Parts: sequence; structure tokens; C-alpha cells
Amino acid sequence: MITPAAIDGAQYYKVGDFVTFKWNYTSLSVTPSAIDILASCSLNQATYTLALNQSVEETGAFTWDTGAMQASATQPFVVATYTLVIHDAAVDVTAAASAGYLAPFSNYQFGMYTAQPYTPLNEFKCATCSGALSMHEKQAFGVLLGTCLITILSFTFFASGFGAFA
Repeated sequence: MITPAAIDGAQYYKVGDFVTFKWNYTSLSVTPSAIDILASCSLNQATYTLALNQSVEETGAFTWDTGAMQASATQPFVVATYTLVIHDAAVDVTAAASAGYLAPFSNYQFGMYTAQPYTPLNEFKCATCSGALSMHEKQAFGVLLGTCLITILSFTFFASGFGAFA
């Protein structure tokens, strides 16, 4: 993969944006006549066809209009991790490649998410935000406070027995 590069870290794309993938081919003795480009999601067990029988160039590139595909897809995109699959169009995607032939590529994963509608700050309601302590936080604070109190009292008792406060 050239774009995005492996060192770019995890990539997340918003459904509706254009996504560009670029790659190059290495160690090919036999160049395929065409390739298929797919996106696979294991969460909903769906495979989305991005391009079929795309011509092979030294540096492959594809720009994916996720908005157009979302509108026409029979199975909508879910917020999940997807795998980019590039393989020789003449062979099945699960077939093992022979030496010198294009092996199916499925090593690039990316995330897809759907945007939420804009909410003005004064109308925003946070379901998990609260200034109060939760029950578990109150219990932990009580244990911490009790431990500190017992430590101070026991230190004072033992220290006064040795004449430290005389």
C-alpha cells in the first residue's frame, strides 16, 4: 500500500466521503489482465464490490465514492472495520496464487463510520456525563478515606505509646 502508508496508523473514513487507495505490485512475473477491488466487513458478513475488471497499471489507484455506494448498496455500511481486498479478476478471491502471479491482497484494514447530525452545544445532552460520583466511585472513596483514618489513628496510638508525643 502506498496511500495510505503502513506508517500512517489506523485510518477511519466517514461514509459519504471519497477514499483513495494507491498500491504497487511487487515480484510479479505474470501481470494479471484485470483486477477486482472489494471491501469486506466481517461484522455484517458483507462484501462490497468497489471495482470489477479494473486495468492493471504499474501503480494501482482507486478512488471510492462511499456516498454513492451507500445510496445504492443493498446492505448499508455499518460502523466497523473493513478489509480491502485486491485480487486477480481471472481467479477466485480465495484461490492461492502460484509463484510470480498476483496473490490476493487482504492485509489493509480501515474503519468506516457514519456521521451524526449536528447538535448545538446548548441542546446537547450527554447520557453518560454527570458531575456526581457513581456508586462504585463513592464506595472506593469511602474505602480510601477509611483506610487513611485507620492509618492515622493507629500511628498516633502506637507513637504515643513510645512517648513520641510526650
